[in-house]
Amino acid sequence: MGQAVKKTEIGYQPTSDFYPGSYLDGIHVHGSSLSDNYFHENIVIDPLLQVRCFSYEEVGLFVPKHWHNSLEILLLSSGEMEAVLGDAAAILQPGEFAIINSRDIHSTNCPEHSRVCALQIPYPFLVQHIPDYDNVRFRSGSCGQTEVDDKFRSLLLELQSCHTRSQTGYRLHFTSLLYELLYLCVTYYQLPAGEGAPRPNDVERSRLITVMDFVNAHYNEAISLRDAASTVALNPEYFCRFFKKNMGLTFLEFVNQVRFSHVCDDILRTDISITELLARHGFTNYKLFRRMFQERYGCTPQAKRKETSGMLP
Repeated sequence: MGQAVKKTEIGYQPTSDFYPGSYLDGIHVHGSSLSDNYFHENIVIDPLLQVRCFSYEEVGLFVPKHWHNSLEILLLSSGEMEAVLGDAAAILQPGEFAIINSRDIHSTNCPEHSRVCALQIPYPFLVQHIPDYDNVRFRSGSCGQTEVDDKFRSLLLELQSCHTRSQTGYRLHFTSLLYELLYLCVTYYQLPAGEGAPRPNDVERSRLITVMDFVNAHYNEAISLRDAASTVALNPEYFCRFFKKNMGLTFLEFVNQVRFSHVCDDILRTDISITELLARHGFTNYKLFRRMFQERYGCTPQAKRKETSGMLP
């Protein structure tokens, strides 16, 4: 394949957060991500639209568990996407959508070449327009009414089209579509009070942010459970229970997820040897990596690299 080239990718970058204890969200093109933060999602908002509306293509990128204050809606245009929301996993097929509630822990994975339309609505906008928003939760997918789901899907596509064309008066049109979409969310997709998985409280969320930032800063080093627990002043035994309760996986599984995502990203976007990538990203257990890769992609790393060669910039 020749010399390794600098990669350009869709991914996540560290960012300052305007709202304490939360994450901003967004996906945009950036350079090498060897030390990027995969949990702060950097959103660039049109100040007149007040939301982020975009589409992107993926070829196997796995985004490990994270959350943000924004409400995020994903519509799969082509391919396949696995969205894990809390402890529940959903496989999206073309035309299907997922609603990711503010502050819900989630991960996404596109095992094949996929195109995704995304709408991210910042927390301050939601609080301003939806009464008692902090206690509101939406269904993760279909409301069970075909006509309403079709309208919801159509509005998402219209928002994308309106934003892309940017014709005269498009902001007025875009805003009207956005309010209609939120009306459907509140009217047809809102869960009854008390339904839905519980979210971490402010103290738990602050601890998780600290731990996730610690892992992201040191994932390519040897990380001990005791070191992680000390960042939030908890004893290791309590920390294990706390982390598993709130994240739905053990601390070691989470660390391996982060390392795995970095290695996979580089496998798909560079020609650096897999052995070197594992060492670079702190993944010392090659057999575990091979098993995780096989489970996620159904093939070997070498086969996936060959399959996606030339698909990415």
